[in-house]
Amino acid sequence: MSLMKHFGRVVLSAVYVCALLLGSSCEHRPLEDLNTTHFLRVYLNESIQNVTCGFYDDSRKNPEYHSPELLRVGVYDKYTGELVSERYLYQKGSDARGNYLQGYIYAPVGEYNILAYNYDTRTTQTQSENDYDKIVAFTNTLTEGESNRLFSRSDASTSDNRGEWPHQIISHQPDHIFAARMEGVQILPSEEVDTLCTPQGCYPTAEALVKTYYIQVNIKGAEYVRSAVALISGMAGSKTLHDGQMVKDDVTSLYFPLNNAAEKMRTGNTTHVAYASFNTFGKLPHVEGYIDITFEFKTTYNTVQTATFRLTDMFDTPVVQDKQWIIIDKVIEITPPEGEVGGGMQPGVGDWKQHEGSIVI
Repeated sequence: MSLMKHFGRVVLSAVYVCALLLGSSCEHRPLEDLNTTHFLRVYLNESIQNVTCGFYDDSRKNPEYHSPELLRVGVYDKYTGELVSERYLYQKGSDARGNYLQGYIYAPVGEYNILAYNYDTRTTQTQSENDYDKIVAFTNTLTEGESNRLFSRSDASTSDNRGEWPHQIISHQPDHIFAARMEGVQILPSEEVDTLCTPQGCYPTAEALVKTYYIQVNIKGAEYVRSAVALISGMAGSKTLHDGQMVKDDVTSLYFPLNNAAEKMRTGNTTHVAYASFNTFGKLPHVEGYIDITFEFKTTYNTVQTATFRLTDMFDTPVVQDKQWIIIDKVIEITPPEGEVGGGMQPGVGDWKQHEGSIVI
């Protein structure tokens, strides 16, 4: 009986303590007060060469583009770089300045660096999101299965130009990621929801971190081509978001399909070209080695033909730097089937089928 009384006193004491604790906090406080909630609008600079403007040929098959639907906003301590809070902007709008995303973020009084980037990319990923100076955008490398399919028809014993390529890193193309930064933002005490702006008093603008290049090469005998792909080396595999710089020691190669089109030459004759648009974080300025591109053509009679060109010097030309057009003034001749001199149907624009085949390097 005494044991039951003791137990009852313990329960009553616990209830009494809880009541005191609850009673001492009679004021309801929301999770986010007015002086820690801030309005933010981020504009998008969607003027992207070879994607939304600056096409080499408007009639060609150009890349699809979708405006971002969601921005992640990270608030980082100015001095430590550590993440303090994060929110997402999804309210879309547009005005004379362009498209934007807006909403509310949380930050207590203090000094911060603020980073906003779109969070709805398919192939582009981010890592080290909790550190302002280390967060990077990247894409995954090809899996073992994808690499095996890429090189499945290659025969190292018969291919003279395969070299060390199977040991190189090959990555998926990045899709377009945008980033806006505001550094040294000072949050002061306020009884109202304030608006965050740049030091110039403007809303920040998110710039594209990915470039899109257009590339083409002349083809003779395009009627014998069933499909075509290309592999380009010497590209950056990632970028840091806080400054938009390429990671210098992250070198990769990119793999992409080719289209075909007819083009009238200056002489008045018509030729066929293999062309494509590909996305990259950029060409590294101090790549050890060379920038090469290898084209592979799968013929209608089940053979594979390749051609490799060195592009290192081309990337320093004004056309490539300003317009991001890589026009290879060479002709790749596709060997006709044995015993056939001509004939076959001339392919129309985009008639080549895309395939997951091998590429002989």
